[in-house]
Amino acid sequence: MPNGRFQLTVGLQLSNGQQFWADCVDAPAASRGGETAVFDPSQATETVKTVVRPLWQGQPAAEFRPLAQKLLPLSETFRYTKIIPPKPEPITGAISRRSLITGFLAEEEVATPKQEQVTVERPLHPALQYGLTAALLPAVAAVNRVTVAALLAREYGLDWGETAVPLQIPLNDENIQAAHSILASQVASLGHTTGNTNLKANLGANGERLQQHVRQIAAWLPSLNPEYAPKLHLDLRGGFGELFEQNSGKILGAIYGLEQAGKPYELRIQNPVWREDAAAQRSQLKELSSFCRARRLKAQLVADAWVDSLAAVQQFADASICQMIHIELPRLGNLEVGITAVQYAHTQNHPVILSGSDTSLTTHIALATRPGLLHGSPLTHYNEMQKFLHSN
Repeated sequence: MPNGRFQLTVGLQLSNGQQFWADCVDAPAASRGGETAVFDPSQATETVKTVVRPLWQGQPAAEFRPLAQKLLPLSETFRYTKIIPPKPEPITGAISRRSLITGFLAEEEVATPKQEQVTVERPLHPALQYGLTAALLPAVAAVNRVTVAALLAREYGLDWGETAVPLQIPLNDENIQAAHSILASQVASLGHTTGNTNLKANLGANGERLQQHVRQIAAWLPSLNPEYAPKLHLDLRGGFGELFEQNSGKILGAIYGLEQAGKPYELRIQNPVWREDAAAQRSQLKELSSFCRARRLKAQLVADAWVDSLAAVQQFADASICQMIHIELPRLGNLEVGITAVQYAHTQNHPVILSGSDTSLTTHIALATRPGLLHGSPLTHYNEMQKFLHSN
């Protein structure tokens, strides 16, 4: 790639010669870190050749779910170089009085780090599972001569609606200009992501800079359309937690200030904190939600940090913890997992924001699974939905 990083694209070919390709997207996940979680495209290529190809080759491409589920129990051999820092060696020998007086002590000899080649067995990397299933899904739809949305509705027992899924778009000049004609009718939420460095400069010592930004947005929106009332979605990337040293009382005060600044528009706050593990994240979000209810704030909390598996979605889909969950399909890996996660949230009456890397594919998944919001490129999502809805 132009930035010097490697990108792996995987494809499959049907017996009629049709080919389908998808990128393996390595999405950061809080619960997966360290050397054993690295995605190595060259090693993943070998995994496709030696593990996946023998499993899928020659299989009927009539259904998506059975083939996608075959990937879930698979493992791969992963090799990496572990750096072992040297232990400091004590100075040996006696120190003379003359050396102490003159300052010429013998310097310690700096030991060089050791390298150790480590081999581990791990589940198929989520980036690889995402790429494989993102290629598989449209291939199976083509075999069945239906759209991806129709295929998913059939295989997962879903009822797609005859209306578009409401959009959430990142708030910037380019998106606003591109989506100007559909803002009032299709864009239900405007998103803003704050920086996660130099917090006092970005947010203000007490969140006042962010308040000012929200106040400016609230003052500007009526100029677009006086009747347009989107939600304002703020992804703080843990900023309030760091700014206020995880003090929920102070964070609540900052959220209250944002709500006042954004009136009459309602707010969603994603990742007000970003804690050291999923349990701590859930615990503090639950505390903040309780505080918001006690103060009768309308601001909704959105879980995103640590939401990187089906189990995590099941744990966060609790109204006492948060009011919405952001499910990022590449982060969950296998599309079978992502689609099942959205379904589970629906069973708990828990709203979902859905996002993905492949706009067309994500649009069709959204049309079938019906999340509360579809996040991403406004016109591409909109055009894909209109094309689908007009053809049915």
